[in-house]
Amino acid sequence: MKLNKLLKAFALWLLVAVAAVQTSSAQVSARKILPNDVLLIRVLNEPDMMAEKKVTADGKIDYYFIGEVDVNDKTLAETQKIIRDKLDADYLVDPQVYVEVKQYALQYVTVTGQVNRPGQVQLPPDHQMDIVEAIGAAGDFNRFANKNRIELRRKQKTTRYSYDDLKKPDGRVYVEPEDVIEVAESKL
Repeated sequence: MKLNKLLKAFALWLLVAVAAVQTSSAQVSARKILPNDVLLIRVLNEPDMMAEKKVTADGKIDYYFIGEVDVNDKTLAETQKIIRDKLDADYLVDPQVYVEVKQYALQYVTVTGQVNRPGQVQLPPDHQMDIVEAIGAAGDFNRFANKNRIELRRKQKTTRYSYDDLKKPDGRVYVEPEDVIEVAESKL
């Protein structure tokens, strides 16, 4: 009886762990390629065509035979298809192209105001960060923080939130590179 419960608990844990890995993989694969990402490109059975390419500021890479390829704001799957189609058109028969990000470009948000370590917070490449997580990465609220007045500035638009609303499962607000989060001071 005890063994049965233990096996059920282990099976449930394993199921949750697999789901978490799949979610993380899906988020990484859905991430768009950005300038300064370093891509590793491989073509099956063509070892001489393996290359590391850094995405330029205007979102392009230069690849064997096909020249300049615009990869800005494309997923890895979209990039693979573009390269495959270009190679297939004139150079190789049914090439199997694999593209992965070897190194992600560093992206930041800025957290200011009443937090313990105001400044830039690096965004993780493997999952989206929300406002609560960004505040935590900035050392959490200090003792003067007004948790009911958190402002998110994104592209000249400011939106105000309360910490209690942001903690709710349906209240999560994900940050984007170059966002500014400001925690206001409480009125004592």
